Amino acid sequence: MSRGPAALSVAALMVLALLSAGPRAGPAWREHGEAPREAGRAGMQLHAAPAPATGVLSSRAGPGLDWREAIRTAVARHPSVAAARAALDAQSSLVRAARAGYRPRLQAELSSGEPDQFGTGQVATLGLSQTLYDFGKTGSAVERERAGERGERALALRAVDQVVEDTTRALIEIHRNQALRESVQAQLEALDRIREITELRADAGAATRSDPLQARSRMEATQARLLGIESQLRQWRSRLSIYIGPDALQAVAPAPAALLDAATEGFDLDSVPALQVARADREAAQAELRNVRAQRYPTIVLEANANMRLGGTSDRYEQVYGDEQYSTAFISLRSPLYQGGELSARSRASAAALQAAEARLQAERLSARDEQQRHVEQIQGLLARMDVLEARVNSITETRSLYWDQYLSLGTRNALDLLNAEQEIGLSREDLVNARHDLWDARLGLLLATGRARAAFGVHDDAFRGDGHAP
Repeated sequence: MSRGPAALSVAALMVLALLSAGPRAGPAWREHGEAPREAGRAGMQLHAAPAPATGVLSSRAGPGLDWREAIRTAVARHPSVAAARAALDAQSSLVRAARAGYRPRLQAELSSGEPDQFGTGQVATLGLSQTLYDFGKTGSAVERERAGERGERALALRAVDQVVEDTTRALIEIHRNQALRESVQAQLEALDRIREITELRADAGAATRSDPLQARSRMEATQARLLGIESQLRQWRSRLSIYIGPDALQAVAPAPAALLDAATEGFDLDSVPALQVARADREAAQAELRNVRAQRYPTIVLEANANMRLGGTSDRYEQVYGDEQYSTAFISLRSPLYQGGELSARSRASAAALQAAEARLQAERLSARDEQQRHVEQIQGLLARMDVLEARVNSITETRSLYWDQYLSLGTRNALDLLNAEQEIGLSREDLVNARHDLWDARLGLLLATGRARAAFGVHDDAFRGDGHAP
């Protein structure tokens, strides 16, 4: 049945009423706290939705979960860090045990038997010994354990870096999916607006029934995309909860300046834990080689003993010598003469171990440089890509406005053009969101590759200094 002019006029008024308010407010695309390089861009970036301050971690962060607090909490509670700290304490005790070789030794002994012509009895002995010179045996043993302590300290820092990496990556992915969710929700609202208008025009006879059906189809596809994003968001929050507990359910705040402003030059390889471990292994191998070579030389020891005869032999001994006690003091020189070639074999093994440790150190140095350069190149590529993506978002947004004018005023565009424009805007915004979070991830990788992640997020390594030595 044909519709009259009045019906068409009413439908037209309804369309104009929908459009008079202009486009609905979408998500805010420019985040606070961006680096100067990104702050001047003309593109768009999603804000993280504020969450109720229900946990300890958000007490100083304002809206959303604070990254530094979350990372420090994860480091404080993760068992791998506690295990590394315990291993460091154990190695520090071995250093003190090796240092004991410099100090005198006091021992007591009680022997029983028939040692001489005085018959069967017991002898109580109190002995004191002090190493005077051992050609570096004790010193090399101490240095070997100190190198082991430095290695354990570096392993502890690497355990902290691993927790920092896992926690920060979870925060990045949560924020990524929060931003994607806002983008898809904005796209869903835009598609719903097209559906409403096409239904009004179809009811008024100004468009075919296929237009609202196409809009519904695009909305259903977008809703499926939204469900997938929410599923990913729940998975990453579940993973983060392993590290920080129930505070993982909060919305994540934008990335801190420590991540956004990560420098891409002026690196110090000595601060990389993997290199510190390799260097400690080399120092331990050097000390072991010195210790093995020192075993070929004698050890000079001062010894003093106080002895007392007990039992029946004490009376006979006293009758002969006038006292049941006697003392001795002497300097002894001890040196191995022949051990079946053991020292030579150990020396060759220690020399080979030193060569292997040196090669591992060089390999770690090359790997560290390659890792750092790879992240620098990745960051530069992502920054250039974001410029293009932001220009693309602006261009397609302007194109959408032109399509709407042509659709409503001139009739040269159809509903499919509007739907395609909205889909293109949604894809370009998602590409921009992904590129920005990929940039955060690359900057995190650079911080980890240069050993600066702990300082960037305020994780102090005082607990791993051990024995007063800086890492």
